[in-house]
Amino acid sequence: MLFGAGVIKRRGTIEAKNTVSDYFPVEQEYGYSVFSTVFHVEWNNKKLNIIDCPGSDDFVGGAITALNVTDQAVILINGQYGPEVGTQNNFRYTEKLKKPVIFLVNQLDSDKCDFDNVMNSMKEIYGSKCVQIQYPTATGSGFNSIIDVLLMKKYSWKPEGGAPIIEDIPAEEMDKALELHKILVEAAAENDETLMEKFFETETLTEDEMREGIRKGLVARSIFPVFCVCAGKDMGVRRLMEFLGNVVPFVDEMDKVHNTRGEEVTPDTNGAESVYFFKTAVEPHIGEVSYFKVMSGSIKVGDDLTNADRGSKERIGKSLLVQVLIVFLLNNSTLAILVVL
Repeated sequence: MLFGAGVIKRRGTIEAKNTVSDYFPVEQEYGYSVFSTVFHVEWNNKKLNIIDCPGSDDFVGGAITALNVTDQAVILINGQYGPEVGTQNNFRYTEKLKKPVIFLVNQLDSDKCDFDNVMNSMKEIYGSKCVQIQYPTATGSGFNSIIDVLLMKKYSWKPEGGAPIIEDIPAEEMDKALELHKILVEAAAENDETLMEKFFETETLTEDEMREGIRKGLVARSIFPVFCVCAGKDMGVRRLMEFLGNVVPFVDEMDKVHNTRGEEVTPDTNGAESVYFFKTAVEPHIGEVSYFKVMSGSIKVGDDLTNADRGSKERIGKSLLVQVLIVFLLNNSTLAILVVL
């Protein structure tokens, strides 16, 4: 995502130990994330605030705290193995916190990947709510294209990946694409009475109507869209970012949160200032950093905030912009802020 949006100029690899998220020595030693990492990208004039969380059950705390401040969960599935124990555990946390879920099947270029078997396993576990937005025309070393049944287009890539080649769906894939498209249209229509009435009359919906139905289905957790990517070859990532910017629920459509006094907090930039701390870490060359989400109002230099745990006052001092994070200096401590609007 960072590479596609132009934030970084070169993609890292786990083998080379130079990925953006896994920069702590312990993560490079293990070969996977131990801590959650905050970053953002801008794509199609939309800002996507993302928290990359550990997938290992041993460090599930990072995922739980992140779910408290995010409006959408994207659960990554290893295409070689399908849903694993950790997948189901993380899904239960999204269920408990009533968060929308998108499933993202990765590593489609692996010779061990059997996409149809992965989908069968997911439907056995999560039911008919798992609805395909995409499917690969082939998996394994020859993977280089997917069929998108929302847009009804074929996306293919050159060996270096990157921007896709968008074409009409070939004749040999049309029957399968139409079947999955009909399932998707019906799933989208079920979330809105007006859309359902139109579906019964015409058996179809426009692209915008489908997006609206999917958005409402995500909020109600009545639909779990399934996307395909091959992150290692940079295939499918841009289409995912487009969907995240155009379709996922707006913050004001989600369940309202409550502050420490039990009062409902409305996500209003003109409302009272309210922030939620979700992570504290010691960052190299910076020191102790605390991350929070602005739940309402807006934060600016000189603001006095009340620490709900201690009952003490905290004043926002100097503000700095550092790469993908906005950093505030709070008294003598460094404080990083993640603003999700």
